[in-house]
Amino acid sequence: MARKKINLETKIILLTESGYRCGVPTCRSILALDFHHIIEVSEKGGNETSNLIALCPTCHALFHRGTISKESIYCWKQTLISLTQAFDTSSIDDLLFLNKLPSSKLMISGDGVLKFSRLIGIGFVEFDIFMQNGPIILYEVKLTEKGSQFIENWEKGNINALQNI
Repeated sequence: MARKKINLETKIILLTESGYRCGVPTCRSILALDFHHIIEVSEKGGNETSNLIALCPTCHALFHRGTISKESIYCWKQTLISLTQAFDTSSIDDLLFLNKLPSSKLMISGDGVLKFSRLIGIGFVEFDIFMQNGPIILYEVKLTEKGSQFIENWEKGNINALQNI
């Protein structure tokens, strides 16, 4: 089957879906992106957005070498669709950021807590007063167990475990 050019509208949808980053949650590179066919063109896969995911050239090559499984690609695609329909790119980045903190928590002002409101609302993030000194209040923001499990299973590409969260 001849490979057809991916149209601009589809590219924009895919880039928006991935936040203009690699669709692999442990990578998220922004330097260059390829559009990977989940069902290969040789297997009659088309250029529909449901069959494409944005990957950096390194992750794309890792898939074709067999290092990244097809199941993981499928899981990451489904998770990106779910996340981008529920959150903005900033919230997704905040979730991944909190996961990478060495102490697993962040001290911020009340305005900062509002930044995490969507993630707090679904139970992925929680907050508590850390310190109050007169009118100044610092809050501790951290991932909940549910949020940690979500990221862990997303990164592993474990779609079955994600569906149970």
